[in-house]
Amino acid sequence: MLIQLSFKNIIDNPKCRIWFNTHKFYDGIVPEYYEIQSDILSKECSLRIDLYDKSPADTLVENGKIIRDKSFELEKVIIDSYDIQELIWNSEYVAESGEIYPGCLFFGPNGTYTLNFYQPVVHWILHTRNEPGWEEDYEYYDQACKLLKQI
Repeated sequence: MLIQLSFKNIIDNPKCRIWFNTHKFYDGIVPEYYEIQSDILSKECSLRIDLYDKSPADTLVENGKIIRDKSFELEKVIIDSYDIQELIWNSEYVAESGEIYPGCLFFGPNGTYTLNFYQPVVHWILHTRNEPGWEEDYEYYDQACKLLKQI
C-alpha cells in the first residue's frame, strides 16, 4: 500500500509523527510531502498524525488575537493512487486536552489526527460515499484492476 500525504501552511517548523496502524514511519519536522510504502495487509487501517512538542510560547497573541502560531494543515491524502478527496474529512482530531474536533485538518494544539479506513480502499471509498450503485461500480473496478494486472 502506498499512502501519499501533502501538508500546507507549515508555520515555525512544527514536529509530527506519522503512523500507519501501529508502525511509526516518520518523526520530525513536518515535511511538505511524505510517502508511506507499507506491505501491511490488515483489512482495518488507521492513519494517524501527531502534532507534538508545541508549547504555549509557540503561539503569539496580541490584543486577544493569535498573530502567529506554530501549526500546519493536512492538504491531501492519496491511497494507492486514489485521491480520497472529501473523505479526508471523515476523520477526527483529538487534542491533548481531550477536545475532539471531527473532520479537522488543522494541527494547532498538540494532538492526533486519525483517519480509519479499510482495504480494498476502492471499496471503502465507494461505500463511504454511499453513491447509488456503488456495489456495481466496485465490481467493475475490481474486474478492471484484475485485467490490468494481467497485462
